[in-house]
Amino acid sequence: MYPVYYALRRVNPFRGVVQHVDVGEASASSHDGLTWHLRADDGYGWVRPVGVWREGEGLKIGQAGGLEDLLAALETRPALPFPIFDTHELWLLDRERGQPLALLASDRGAAPGGAKTEAEWLPFVLSYTGFHSPALAGRDALIRQAGDAHRDVLARIVNHAARPYAMTQWFRRGQDGVGKGESGLRLPHEWRGREVPAECFPELLVREKWNSRLEESVISDYHRWLAPLLLLWPRLSLETRRRLEIQACEKPRWLARIRRLLPDLVDPARIQAALVAARMEDALSDADPGQDELV
Repeated sequence: MYPVYYALRRVNPFRGVVQHVDVGEASASSHDGLTWHLRADDGYGWVRPVGVWREGEGLKIGQAGGLEDLLAALETRPALPFPIFDTHELWLLDRERGQPLALLASDRGAAPGGAKTEAEWLPFVLSYTGFHSPALAGRDALIRQAGDAHRDVLARIVNHAARPYAMTQWFRRGQDGVGKGESGLRLPHEWRGREVPAECFPELLVREKWNSRLEESVISDYHRWLAPLLLLWPRLSLETRRRLEIQACEKPRWLARIRRLLPDLVDPARIQAALVAARMEDALSDADPGQDELV
């Protein structure tokens, strides 16, 4: 049985890119390229956690029996990061033009039809409250009056652009970024099978051009907050990758956590300096509050 090495994005909310190794009925996954969580068929048709393998240390939890092929695949894996396989994307569409607005889901195979037709975009898991938008900071009185955190205002801005009758559509994205339209929610019949040019898709998670300067700034703050994880994103332009690298250095410990998964860098010296800063932070603190909640 030959191993398959690939990566999948975790979206809505976005929590990074997960590396996967599949060998028959056993698999391993990792968020950082260092610690791998192993799963296998238990013989009764259920796939369950069976162990933890760590780069340079081997099997830390679990028994090797029955996992020999998977462990060998981990020991001989190709360089990280693995190619991203989720070429099918579910997008929330804006109500004005029916163009992609925010990414709701991704899948490695064919569009799963009605199985994933959620029409609400989520910026973070509900337990994460750390997001702070400088653009919204001057309007905190209004936010407090509504009882909203910056996270909730962000979600309302994006979802409002698709309502009151939100539409979604699955697209099969080609290597050139062009999207071939497939199924979705509340779609006009003529949109099924349409081709949407690459430039009509947001380069990151959410459309960055808005009519309101405040809304545009809030979306920019959001992408800046997630910059270390967004560096793992496919099809980034050189300009966007350079911007994200600069912003990612503001969160050196987040950057250090996913450093093994970074693709080619625009400014390796800048990233290396940030990783040194992360080691200095680690020497002063044993935990990064909120990081685990996010990723």
